[in-house]
Amino acid sequence: MNSVVTLRDVKLNIDGAIILKDISIDIASGEFVYLLGPTGSGKSSLLKLLYADQQPSEGVIKVNGYQVDTIVSKDVPFLRRSLGVVFQDFELLTDRSVEDNLEFVLKATGWKSIQKINQKIDETLEKVHLSKIIRQKMPHQLSGGEQQRVAIARALLNNPKVLIADEPTGNLDPKVSRSILQLFKEINNEGTCVIMATHQHSFLRLNPERSIVFEKGGIKDISKKQVQQKLDLNQS
Repeated sequence: MNSVVTLRDVKLNIDGAIILKDISIDIASGEFVYLLGPTGSGKSSLLKLLYADQQPSEGVIKVNGYQVDTIVSKDVPFLRRSLGVVFQDFELLTDRSVEDNLEFVLKATGWKSIQKINQKIDETLEKVHLSKIIRQKMPHQLSGGEQQRVAIARALLNNPKVLIADEPTGNLDPKVSRSILQLFKEINNEGTCVIMATHQHSFLRLNPERSIVFEKGGIKDISKKQVQQKLDLNQS
């Protein structure tokens, strides 16, 4: 298995509280994996460990070839450049247009040619099913679903191997949530590994995939085949 994410015996303690204990996971290139569990069960904490926003108390973490548990600060931007991260609350820069939000990321990651930047923005907006017309709009002029699509476009700009999504449909209504899930499926079908933390257990019916369930600091790893078998049993 070509693993893009490996965790071995990872523990996370924060202010004396055990958030994660003895977590060992391998996630392969091109996989789609759900992180499931109640609020406070450790889903977001695990995602933060992957992009070095938190350091483990113990254990080994490797992501896209980076040794994240011992990573030095100068290498963190390069790790994050190999990932795409999507948040529940979009985190777009509200004082600038969609185009400027996307251009900012490209320039910050070394893109120089305005022609290539414009071409990349158009290509990426098309990938998330947004019209070029949206380029000049400000975030507040967009619906929640459109803002999340722009946030996903931003995460895809540098062709990440892994797309991390932390409750990406948490602020969206059910119909829009389903369309965002469909978009993540399309991205995954093109070969990008998707790791999605979500409360939406209904997504398993729409898109049965491997599920890592968080409970009391530990995890239960349920394969895609097991998820499908459980769905089949429930329907019979």
